[in-house]
This record gives sequence, C-alpha cells and structure tokens, in this order.
Amino acid sequence: NAAVWVTGAVVPQRVAYFLSQHVVLIVPAEQIVNNMHEAYDWLHRQAGPDGPFASPRWGTFMSGPSKTADIEQALVIGAHGARSLHVYLVP
Repeated sequence: NAAVWVTGAVVPQRVAYFLSQHVVLIVPAEQIVNNMHEAYDWLHRQAGPDGPFASPRWGTFMSGPSKTADIEQALVIGAHGARSLHVYLVP
C-alpha cells in the first residue's frame, strides 16, 4: 500500500485530480518515506510560508482508484475519482 501527497502547487484546480480518468505523478525518490507517521512528520517539518500547508491551502493523499460494490453488489473501480494512478520515481 502507498499514497502520494498532492497539492495545488502544480495543478491549482483541486477537482482536476478527481475528474481525470488517469493520473500520472512524478515524485522525487528522496521524498519517499516508510509510513504515514513519517509522512505527517515531514509535512509538519515543511510547514511555513513556502511549505505544503502554505498556499494553496489544500492537499490530499492519493492512493489509487476507489472501489465500491454498493450498487447491486457489482464491483466498480474508480467510482469516486481516477480509474488509475501511476507514480514514477525520479532520482
């Protein structure tokens, strides 16, 4: 399991991440952490006028397509967002 922190720094329209059919993200490898505790610690250390909690004032963890089987017990992938999420790590 994994998740990626995204903000409006590159794509200012929050809805763009969730209306897109496919999302591709490029992440610097040195920003990979082991778990959500380390991720939140990193976010809090980066807080400040230029940090991830500055402007824009939103951010979210993306972990891939949602799944639901609420409607007639039929599995639907990507019901509440992108159908796929591809993350490329760069040195």
